[in-house]
Amino acid sequence: MDATEALLHFAREVRRDRRANPAIGADGTALELLLAPRFQALVEALLAERMKLPPRVLPEYRRAGIGRPDLAFAPIAQPARSFIELKVPGNPLDPKRLQGHDKAQFQRFQELPLWGFCNFHTIHLYRRGDRQTEATVLPASAIDPDTADAAAERLIRRHDPAALLDVLETLALAQPVPVRTARDFAQVLARAARLLRRIVTDQCTAGAPPALDAVRAVFRETLFAHPAAGGYETEDQDDLFANAFAQTLSFGLLLAREAGPGNVDRNAFDLLPQGTYPLLRATLQALTLPQVLDVLGVGFDVICDTVNSFAPELLARSGGEDPILYFYEHFLAAFDEKARLKYGVFYTPPDVVRFIVAATDRALRDGLGTEGLLDPTVRLLDPACGTGTFPITAIALAAERARERFGDGTMVAAEVLNLSQRMQAFELLVGPYTIAHYRMLREIGTHHVVPLERLPICLACTLCASADTVNVPNPLNFLGTPMVEERAAADAVKSGRPILAILGNPPYRRLKRGEIETLVGRWMNGLWEDLKQPVREAGFGRSLNPFPDLYVAFWRWALWRLFEAPGAERRGVVSFITNRGFLAGRAFGGLRKMLRARFDRIEILDLRGDNRGALPAGAEADENVFHIETGVCVLTAWADGRKVDDAEAAVRYADAWGHGAFRRGEKLGLLREAAADPARLCFAPLPGTGMDRLKPAGFAGRDWPALDEMLTFRSNGIVTYRDDFAYALTREAMRERITSFLNLSADRAKEEFKESAASKVGPALTTAFDQHAIQPVAYPGRRTHVTAGDRRSFG
Repeated sequence: MDATEALLHFAREVRRDRRANPAIGADGTALELLLAPRFQALVEALLAERMKLPPRVLPEYRRAGIGRPDLAFAPIAQPARSFIELKVPGNPLDPKRLQGHDKAQFQRFQELPLWGFCNFHTIHLYRRGDRQTEATVLPASAIDPDTADAAAERLIRRHDPAALLDVLETLALAQPVPVRTARDFAQVLARAARLLRRIVTDQCTAGAPPALDAVRAVFRETLFAHPAAGGYETEDQDDLFANAFAQTLSFGLLLAREAGPGNVDRNAFDLLPQGTYPLLRATLQALTLPQVLDVLGVGFDVICDTVNSFAPELLARSGGEDPILYFYEHFLAAFDEKARLKYGVFYTPPDVVRFIVAATDRALRDGLGTEGLLDPTVRLLDPACGTGTFPITAIALAAERARERFGDGTMVAAEVLNLSQRMQAFELLVGPYTIAHYRMLREIGTHHVVPLERLPICLACTLCASADTVNVPNPLNFLGTPMVEERAAADAVKSGRPILAILGNPPYRRLKRGEIETLVGRWMNGLWEDLKQPVREAGFGRSLNPFPDLYVAFWRWALWRLFEAPGAERRGVVSFITNRGFLAGRAFGGLRKMLRARFDRIEILDLRGDNRGALPAGAEADENVFHIETGVCVLTAWADGRKVDDAEAAVRYADAWGHGAFRRGEKLGLLREAAADPARLCFAPLPGTGMDRLKPAGFAGRDWPALDEMLTFRSNGIVTYRDDFAYALTREAMRERITSFLNLSADRAKEEFKESAASKVGPALTTAFDQHAIQPVAYPGRRTHVTAGDRRSFG
């Protein structure tokens, strides 16, 4: 049967069906279901005429479900890679005219790699959301039940089906999206994950089926129990769940592909070793329950094909470069760029990481008298590990140290295995958590090491108090034990297991009003009160406005973990790269005081990079080592536990500017050289005690003097929303206003006074009026003097 005859047959059957069921036309869904089998038969006939080995046209996609296009094309022995979504005849295909269900469905399917959008007489071909071409299936009136058969036949015989055949052949020959680099793959994986996210979100909105609802409860109550601490807004719990679901399934399948032989499918969790990945294995099992996959529809097929189609060697290390280092950053840029920018997903450059790890190793050896990373008693912790760059770099450096000491051989593998169990890490977000496991396993595998037990990376909120591992919610039975074990492992690191070094790049986030309890938590909010009190006692309480920031919370947590927590050794090393604002900001005096009091030695490498900072003469720029606006520094501090009471740390300071490093490449080069040879940095002793600055005063280094060094008066400003009450143009007007105010009722006085939580009307009503208190003042924006009442009571 040639194409024209196939179209004639299709049109006759459609007209007959519509004439036999005239009432069904009012129900678009019923009409679509009636005509879809006819269209499938047409497609199969046209492809059989066009191709020797046409693909299967899968009818199961006609089942009802949010994540299911009507037809799918699957070549022999291959998964479906292209699809057609059908709409009733006459329905618009223009995305701008779609509404309600049709609009939501179109937005979902824009994430499909290749698909057709068809209303039985016209088809549009899309690659994701980009329309490639369109073709006429046949004239619209040819399938209208009111069109005479002879007229319909004449229309079809005059129609050229070549464009339609080209579209169908493109769909039939669909191949995996080509990827040539790790970044390409991250973006393709992100688009597949976006499809999953949309399907899960829409399913939850429509009313999640029981199986998906059980998984949602697991994420909400355990796996993703503290989203606010990761920076996520918590108003839309379904959106949070869909986001975490899509990322966890995507990276879980990627990990399974790397961990075991063969392709991933609904049994991918079996490829993950039980002992190495207990929680990830159980979580992946939950996400691939048959009832859940039935809900996901095409989303699971697309994500599996995406993971199975890429070449694993794309993520293999080559020439010292690790392609997966920024994999999650690239993934999130395509998956949710706003979230990447908002939550600060910008990972630490390798040269920065190498410098911090080397500085930690040196401090452990020279400051604490240990064997550094090779010492079997040294336990290290990265409290916000992201994709695991710090632990992995520590393992790589330990392998170098072992080769220097023992040469190549089994001892190197033994040292790597040993450190892999002593290097602890916490990560709050499920995507980076999964990648960290993948990268850690791959790193130790390069040294011919097979882990004997679970990798020491916990899905945990560092700033939360230790969790209760007894009453863990357990909506899915097989997840109960892994979740209890994960919490117990995190708690042991927090307050039981000895930790001697804490290192990393904690998150920076300026906390807004109301965010401290949600992002930092009640326990930490109480813990860091001792950083604020010295500032208040010094008379600078108003300066605490810029104090709340996540990085300060991590500094305080690290100090608690080394010196105050149950089991703390009251000695150790901390090496962080953070916002440099605490070096001199008045609000952070309490932190500087505690650092000096707790440690024996503090070394600061000021990398600067403030976008709005002043430049020294002759410098054209001051670039940041990160792609952020706020300058940073590396502070490494250590204490050997023998500190005399009231003794303060010896502080040494080095400045990137002083080493001629202003551009990003120059600063990274300086770090790279200093990691190999610490003498490359010119540290100078920094005088000061207590809350004094941790950087040279103005003109002592290359900085201009700070404002607080030049000005004797400091104020955060005056709120002027009561000006209409407290200011007047004449003394007489001011006297009349206050006299009238003092005679008002209490309720009317509150309204006139504009009472607020910070300024009550009571003192103004009870203060005796002294007309001599009215004084002339200069008022901004006016050319005349105005007079004001007693500001203590009326301002």
